[in-house]
This record gives sequence, structure tokens and C-alpha cells, in this order.
Amino acid sequence: MLDIRKMIKVALLNSSKPLDDIFIPINKRAGYKVAQSPVIPTYYYKYIGINENETVYYNELKELDKKLMDLQSLYLKFVDGIPLNDYKDISLKTEAIWKRYNPVLPSNKNHLFKELKKINVYPKLNNNLYATSVRESFIDLLMLYFNNENSINISKVKNFCLKIFSWINEYIPKIFGNLKGSSVESTINPKVVFYGNIKKHEIYFLTYLYYLGVDVLYINPCFNNGFEKKGQLYEIPNVFKLKKEGQLKKFPSYKKNSSNSVSINTDIKENTFKSQNSNLDIDNKDSIFTSPKKSNNPFEDIFTPLNHRAGYISGSTPFVPIYFYRYIGTDKKEDEYRHMLFNLDKKLSSLNNLYIKFTDSIPLNHDPELVRRTKGIWDKFKSINNSTPDMIIKKFIETKSFPDLKNELLNNTLIKNFKLVLDLYLSKSKNTNINKLKNFCLKLLIWSNVYTRKLLLGINYEDTNTPIKNPKILYYGDIKKHEVYFLILLSKLGADVLYLNPYSDTTFDKIDKEELHSKALHFKNKINIKEFPKEDVTIRVETNAFRASQEISRIIHNDQDGLYQHWQFESYKTSHVTLKSTYDELKLLWNEESRMRTGFKVEGDTVYIPNLFAKISGTYNDLNLYWDEIKQFKSVEQVLFLDKVPFTKSSFKTSDMYTSSSLINENGLNKKRLLEHQSYKYSYLKTALQDTIIDKINRLISSDMLKVNMNKEFKIKVIMTLLSLDKSILKLIQRFDYPFKVPKIIIYDNNESMFSDEDSIVLAFLNLIGFDILVLTPTGYNNIEDKIFNKYYDTHKLEEVRFDLELPDFNFLNTNKAKSFLANLLGRNK
Repeated sequence: MLDIRKMIKVALLNSSKPLDDIFIPINKRAGYKVAQSPVIPTYYYKYIGINENETVYYNELKELDKKLMDLQSLYLKFVDGIPLNDYKDISLKTEAIWKRYNPVLPSNKNHLFKELKKINVYPKLNNNLYATSVRESFIDLLMLYFNNENSINISKVKNFCLKIFSWINEYIPKIFGNLKGSSVESTINPKVVFYGNIKKHEIYFLTYLYYLGVDVLYINPCFNNGFEKKGQLYEIPNVFKLKKEGQLKKFPSYKKNSSNSVSINTDIKENTFKSQNSNLDIDNKDSIFTSPKKSNNPFEDIFTPLNHRAGYISGSTPFVPIYFYRYIGTDKKEDEYRHMLFNLDKKLSSLNNLYIKFTDSIPLNHDPELVRRTKGIWDKFKSINNSTPDMIIKKFIETKSFPDLKNELLNNTLIKNFKLVLDLYLSKSKNTNINKLKNFCLKLLIWSNVYTRKLLLGINYEDTNTPIKNPKILYYGDIKKHEVYFLILLSKLGADVLYLNPYSDTTFDKIDKEELHSKALHFKNKINIKEFPKEDVTIRVETNAFRASQEISRIIHNDQDGLYQHWQFESYKTSHVTLKSTYDELKLLWNEESRMRTGFKVEGDTVYIPNLFAKISGTYNDLNLYWDEIKQFKSVEQVLFLDKVPFTKSSFKTSDMYTSSSLINENGLNKKRLLEHQSYKYSYLKTALQDTIIDKINRLISSDMLKVNMNKEFKIKVIMTLLSLDKSILKLIQRFDYPFKVPKIIIYDNNESMFSDEDSIVLAFLNLIGFDILVLTPTGYNNIEDKIFNKYYDTHKLEEVRFDLELPDFNFLNTNKAKSFLANLLGRNK
């Protein structure tokens, strides 16, 4: 049914960062519509759980409260409940309605709805649109209540309505009382925060506020927060769940009196670094608030002026969206990466004083005056247990240790965020003592005095007529922990920060793993860190035709569709999937490509290769049929036929065994030492293939395939055997293009000779690589059984056993073509 009522309409928005996005002006939100019934895109979120770091979590809530307090009458806050005032007057005005329908509700509830809409219990507002919306939205809420409740009576409806009417009269005038006219005139919509455990009727009231275009956040560090009733209509629609469950503690309110902010005192204790009387005057002063934005192209987006970014709000407490990205690894070739670095630096350098580049370290100048000025602070505290961040910051202010940025807003912002970073440092550092704390603080103070004046000079957040450029920081190379904290501090001052490391993100990840302060882009390709390019690098530019060809190739030859290019997966890891089959299936599968067999797949960076490993014991009564099948086994591509056992010749010396003992440690094969060892002769192979061979050697010495005591001595034998593979086997390995033809090895054993240890090592290794393996034993004797556990291969027994059966000359063998694999499968010629 078409809703033609002239009232506020809302569109529910989703967000990956609701604490930040609620500050986006409504006219900059997707779906905003100006009309007689305007559409206000609105956030309604249940924000539950806490971050890994509890202190960071409560600091974020305090910052949120501070930002919202600056909205003055547009902010309501409820802590552990919504106070319920005396509603005697409302009860008298509605008494006639309840008597009329007592004890039975009307069969047509619309009669009740019309009466409740007309009575004089709604607050008077100067804005006609909102006055109408307050009435109509109550009816919508009441309809929701009726639809949601399983059993309902007039007493329940009366109790519900009186509560909601009381709250409407108490709080609606606070947030909508200053509006005039008949339209949505403000670009900032009201905000409501409810913190703590909540009751059902309180959820309904939050929903009612949402109907009026109010952004609503229900916050609780506990997962079980009072209304875990799946599928209920009054469930809050959007859920933002943090990583772990916390305990409900006192809400970290910003200490500032506000007539519009509602809270209830509780006995819940705080657990922070603050002392009991440590609140700083700085906490009550205006400052900049920043939030890291997401970007698909941060190298371009950082050049967007602040006042052109979504979420930017000017004023005495500006909201500044910044870009803080860690760009780890690369999706480019090395020359292209260095070309990109050089040109990014060149473009940033055009910003002059708004840009600073650090490579491998942030220079630390000696500042004897600052050391002298702060010496008494550390003499006083002596122990870290005698100090708190607030106490330390207070002393820094008293000794004038912070740089004077000639701007009260910037000075306040620096001091406030210096404390935030100090809190973060203490929460992340174990076994910190007063000397370590002193060293950390002095570094940050020295860096702040050197760099912040240069970066922040002349920025005017009040100017809306010209593009506002903010500072940019580029850090390239390995970074130390204290330097990470300084970059975080600079970002809190409104700077965009880019951290580029083509190889590792270890240090940053320890401090900001949750990406609360920065965002990370990780790429698979890793290259060694080299000196920052001083001149541009010559790169080969792809032609349009080449790029089109590559794009078509990526579309057609993806990992899943079965249309593969040759050598598409040569750099992928492999995992064998040895098939368990009947003898007839083995013959049908023998010449099938890997991709056509059951079990072939590509997942992530791994190719799963279905292979065959079987022993054929005995022969047919009809030798011609037996020779015919062997000839067909031999006649496929990429097969190695061996007719002598043992078949592996040891080419390593006993002395090599001794020199190789250092290649083994408790974790298996030491790859680095292996690559440098004199016995390693595979350096000429493709790097990806070398990696595969070394991986399979490691897998073999840690597996239970072989019937041996896998002690250190035997592990060394495994390594030396596989480092001296016969060239014919190595060539087969090199030709193995994983989705296509599977390399094969056939061993013909017609006498009492046994497989050697080296034979079993080679067969087990080739099985791990993904080879097809057949062991033909016309005698029916044991051979492979004594070396490899039978769960790893199939055994197929034919009709007859024969001894000393010599191989015929297959070139002149006259075989009956009718006796094919398929004929045998159908049971003919038996």
C-alpha cells in the first residue's frame, strides 16, 4: 500500500565504521531526498563487544561522547536506562480511551490508532513537518508493537503507550524544539547513544527516534545485552560486533555539564590508566577530531582537499577525515614500484612545507634544553607506579615542553593526542619501567618540537571558500616502534600518512593490528627494501593491445573455470590427492589430464593434483593381453619406464652425509642453509620449482609414508637422495604443468630383487609431487610393501603369477587392437 502521509521517511544505512559515519551531514549521505516527505538516510546500530585493547575502546567512547556533546541540543545520551518521569497528566488525558476498550481490544485496531493519534498528548513543535512526523511515527511504532507481541491485552497496550508518551514529551522537545518552518532545515540530524543493558520498551523508543531520522547507537561491551531474541521485530537492525566480549563498566563520559545529556550514576568501576583526580583542563577544550577513511586508491585520494572529503565538518571542533595507509608488499614489478615511489614523492614535494618524507628512520636531534626542562619530572616520579599519563602530561604543560603552534586549537589537539598515544604505548608495552617511559616521551617531544610547527603552520579549518590542504607524511622502509607511535600522533593532528614497506609490516602490526588508527593494504608480491629512488626508473610501458590481451587472459584463464593457460600455476603450491580406484578406473584415468580427474581444484595459492599410485601384482592368463596393457601404459606422454630394481643409483658420498647434518633442525629442513650448501645442485631450476622440491622434501621427512625410523641420519639420507635425482626424473618434474599431462613412472620388477631405501624415498617423493606411479610385479612378490605403508597406494591382483618373465620388444609386439582397455572393462576376452 502506497504511503502518502507527509512526514519524515528514513532509509537505513550500513557502515563499516558507525562511530565515525554518524557525523556525515545528511545531505552528503546516499539516498538523501528533499521532498514534501523528505528521506533522511539514518544509522541505527547495535555496537557490541570491545577491542583487543580495553583502554583504546573506552578512549574511543570518550572521544565519541566529546564529539557528540559539541552538537549540544542535537545529542541525547542514556546510560543503563531511560529515566521515566511521572506521567499522571498523560494518563488522565488517555483514560477515556482505555475505559472504552477495556477489557477487550477492538477487533479493528485502526480505530484505536486513530483515537491515539488525535488526543492532545504530543509536544508542541514549531516545525510542522516534525510535529506531523511525531504523531505518525508513534502510530507506526504502535503497529510494530502489535505485530511483534504474541499475546496482547489492553493493560499491556496502556502501559506501553504511557511510557512512550512520557519519553516523547521529555526528549522530543530537546532535540527538535529549536526547529522552525515546515522542512528539514539542518544538515546535522540528532544523535542518540544508549549505553548498558536495555529493556524491551527502551528498544521500542530507540526505534521511534530512528523513525524520526535520528542516528541511534546502542553500545554494550557485553555480547549478551538484554535482548538476544533472534527474529524479533524489535531487534535493532544493524549489528557491529567487535572482536571480544568485555564487561560492562562505567561509561567514560566527557566531563562537561550538558542539560541535554542524560545519564544514570552507577557503581561500575573504571579500568583505565587515569588517577582518581587526574582530569586535565585540556579535556574540556576544543580540539580537532580525526578519523581514518577507507580508500581504493590512497595515493590519489590524499590530494583531495579536506573540505571536499565526505565527513568533514568545520568549526571550533572540526571533524577531519584523514588517510592513514600502510602499503605492504606490492602488486607491481620492482621497476614499476620504484617508478611509483619516485613520482609519488615528486607530487607530494609540490606541497612544500606540508610534506615530510622519512626513509628508514626519523632523525632524532639532541635537545639539551628540553632534557633539562623535563629532568625534574622524572626525578619526581622515579617509578612508573607513581605516575599516570595525566600526571605526566600536566608536568609537560607546566614545564612548557610542548611546542607552541601559535594556535589554541592545534595546541589543544597536540596535547590531548599526545596523551592518547601515551595511553596506547603503555597498553602495548610489557615490562615498561620509568627509564623506558622517559625515553619514549622525550623522543615524541623532540620530534613534535621539530616537525609539527613546520607541518601545521597556517592551516585554517574555518575557511570554507578555498580548498583546505592538510599535511602529508611518507615513511618508506623498516620502522621502529617509537616511530609508529609518532606517525599515529601526526595523523591525530590531521595529517595524511603513507607507510610503504615492500617486504614486511611486522612492527606496525604489533601496535595497530586491529587497524584502529591506520588501514592496511597487503600484497602477495614481496621485494627487498632498497634505497629510496633519487631519480626516475626507466620502465617498459605496456601497449594497449598487450593490456587488452592480458585482461582477456585474466577473464578467460581464471583459477576456477578449467580454461587454463600453460604454466599459469607454476608459482603455486601443490598438494597431491592420491585417488583410490579400481583397476579398470586406473586404466581409464591413466592418460587423463589432471584437470579432468576427480579432485582437481585451485584454492587460494594451492593446486590440488589427483594422481595414481598402484601396484599390479601378477598377470593375465593371456600374456598378450597383459603385454598389450603394459604397452598402452608405456605409450602415453611423459612416462619413464624402469625395468631394473633397485633403480636408484646413489651419487652422493658418505662424506656428504656428514657435511649435511647442519641442514636439519627441530623444524625440519633449513632452507637457507640448504640453498648455500655445496651439495645443492638445483640452482639452475626455476625458483618456483626449487621451492616445490624443497617443500616436498620437508613434507616427506615429516610424514609417516616410509616404514623406517625417521631419525636424523635417515632424514639426511632422504635429503641427499633427493638432491641427486637422476636427470631423466628431473626433466619429468620440470615438464609438469599441473592442470595438464601428469608425469608417470613405471617400475617393472620380475625377480626377487628388493626396492632399496633410495628407491622408496624417490617413489614417496614423486607421489608427493603428484606423479602417477605403477609398480608391475608379475611374480606377486613383496617389494614396495616392505618400504611404504599400503594405505598410500592401491594393490590390484591379476589371475596368474609368473617368474623371470622377460619383457618383449614392444616395437614388434603384435597386439590385438580389439583387446582394448574399454573391451576389458566391458568383460570381453576374459
